[in-house]
Amino acid sequence: MEYPKVYSSSKQTIASTGKVRWRSVWAIKENGKILKKQGSTFLTKKEADQDAIKNVESLKFKNTNSLVDEDQEMTVGEFAETHWINNERQQKVVNKNKITRAINFWKEIGLWDIKICELTTQMMFKYVSALKDKGLAVATIQNYKTELNTLLRLAVVMGQTDRNVMDGVKSERRTQEKQDEAERIFEDVQSNTWTLEEIYENLEKLRNLPKIKIWIKPTPTYDHPQGARSRKGHWVERSASGSVPEILWYARFLIGLFLGLRSGEIMALKHSSFDYKNKTVKIDRSMGRREKLNNKTLKVEAYSYEETKVKSSSQRIQKVQDEVFDLIKEIAVMQDMWGTYHKDQYIFTDKKGTMLNAYYFRGNWLRVQELCGIEKPLPTPKHTRHTSATVLAGLGWSSTDIANHLGHKNDRVTREYYIQESDQIKKSMADEFSKDQS
Repeated sequence: MEYPKVYSSSKQTIASTGKVRWRSVWAIKENGKILKKQGSTFLTKKEADQDAIKNVESLKFKNTNSLVDEDQEMTVGEFAETHWINNERQQKVVNKNKITRAINFWKEIGLWDIKICELTTQMMFKYVSALKDKGLAVATIQNYKTELNTLLRLAVVMGQTDRNVMDGVKSERRTQEKQDEAERIFEDVQSNTWTLEEIYENLEKLRNLPKIKIWIKPTPTYDHPQGARSRKGHWVERSASGSVPEILWYARFLIGLFLGLRSGEIMALKHSSFDYKNKTVKIDRSMGRREKLNNKTLKVEAYSYEETKVKSSSQRIQKVQDEVFDLIKEIAVMQDMWGTYHKDQYIFTDKKGTMLNAYYFRGNWLRVQELCGIEKPLPTPKHTRHTSATVLAGLGWSSTDIANHLGHKNDRVTREYYIQESDQIKKSMADEFSKDQS
């Protein structure tokens, strides 16, 4: 008979109190030797026999399914630190704080110290319930579940468990609250975008930013014979764009409106991104803000901007209008005069060739539009992208075409946020079947 097997179903023992107990006993074969293994004690021989059989069946199952031995079984925490964090997929995660937050939550609910082989689907439902009780957003809950799912999938491959207990836990469905939010965003997009006529009118205003007067405070001087003396304050005229070249404000609006790019994609544009021969631009990089967390409090200590590769579903090559190419050439000439131009130089840089902080445009967005005399200012930089989509929708382009233009994975987001079904169109379609065909 192959080992492990029930060697002697149970063994009678006498406790220190004088009471008779039964201990489960089985045998395994290790390094060519047969070794006896003893389990827990029970009040009856029947219970001890059942425990011995259970242990033997468990060992046979592990051997059949290439699962690790009992002494090699790991807790969630041990496996996460040993294998999961160093796994190729986790190394590719851009925002490492998502992993940190997931780990800290696993510790908080006690999941960290449970053996992976002892996890059940029922535990996973309680885990999700704990997430919901914290009042977290649907997307955040799904992120936590995704991290645990990838850990368990890796654990199956490495023989720590025979199944992924997260398979029985469904993804978070869209709630009424999420649908209401989509409706709110759609209304915001529709009421805070420009028409095609307004685009050309306002771009002309942004092309020539006005000068503004700035008051220079009086400063003390020590070169006077009688000691410290204050120089008089005075007014000076400066560009509304401050230290940033005026043309880059025009560029931020023009590229956002004509190409419909995300803010991060715009900031990551380089001269090498543009193909002058085929008149296209390659969108495969994005500039994103990253959080630096305090390991103890998990609060954000600082932010940094890093260039990352966009998702494969969002990578695309777009046709570029002549107006955009003329602008890029103009910026290249300007940077060449500064001595900062090179093929892989970013489009949005200061006079020293340093990439602009994305927050600069966001922080001065409304101020610059107001100074230009724009009557209907766009609330935020992302509204240039929204405007691009709504203009195309108004011109009759399909949701699929607009989704490709925006770099959406599919047209669901496009349909929810930019194009909604019209009752009038529905009625017209229905009427087509009732028209008099005679």
